[in-house]
Amino acid sequence: MISAIIAVLVAALVYALCLALGLPSIVGIVAAILVLLGGIPTGVYGGRGRRA
Repeated sequence: MISAIIAVLVAALVYALCLALGLPSIVGIVAAILVLLGGIPTGVYGGRGRRA
């Protein structure tokens, strides 16, 4: 839960940074989405045990 909140905050920071640098807003949105996808755990890894 905490990692999801941190990922959202970092995504907002990346979006604001992109806008401050004068980049188009679509670039900021794409960058924020990429940060969210990378930062929020999906539960895919470690969700199941190994099959013997």
